[in-house]
Amino acid sequence: MTVKKDTLINPLTLSDTPLAYRFNELSKKYYGAVSKHFEKIDLERNYFILNFISKHKHITQQTLANLINMDKTRIVHVIDYLSEKGLVKREKSPDDRREHRIVITKKADKYIEKISVGFNELNKTAFKGFTKTEQQLFFSMLEKIDANVSLLPTEKYSLKFVKAKK
Repeated sequence: MTVKKDTLINPLTLSDTPLAYRFNELSKKYYGAVSKHFEKIDLERNYFILNFISKHKHITQQTLANLINMDKTRIVHVIDYLSEKGLVKREKSPDDRREHRIVITKKADKYIEKISVGFNELNKTAFKGFTKTEQQLFFSMLEKIDANVSLLPTEKYSLKFVKAKK
C-alpha cells in the first residue's frame, strides 16, 4: 500500500520528536556546510579542533579531550593526524613528564585564520534573521537544556560524521 504524499508527517513538526533527532539533523546540515566551506583545507574535518587548540597557549591532550568531550583514544588519533600534517607538535610538560602539551606550529597559522573566519561566516549565516538578543537567548537555552540533560542517567555515545555517498 502506498502512502499519499500529503498525509506524510515531517518528524520535525511533532512535539514528541526527540531533541537529539532535531539536533542531529541540524548537525548534519551544518557539518555538510563546514565540509563544503573548507574543502580546500585538507584537514579531514578536524578544523574545529585545530582552531580550538590555537586558542590555548599550552593545552594538554587530557585537558583538550575533557574540554571538547572526546575520548582519549580519539583525541590521540586526531593529534597524531594534525602532527603528521605538521600543524601541531607535542611537548613534554615541564611540570609533569607524563603530560604532553599540544602546541600550534607556524605552518598551522595560515589555516587558523581561515578556519576562524570561516566558522564566523557560517555562524552568521545560521543566525541570519536573528537579533543579537535572540542569539544570546538561543545559547542560554542550549546551556539550560545541556544542564537539564546532564542530570539524566545516560550511556556514553559518540557521533562520527562522515561524508555520505552520493
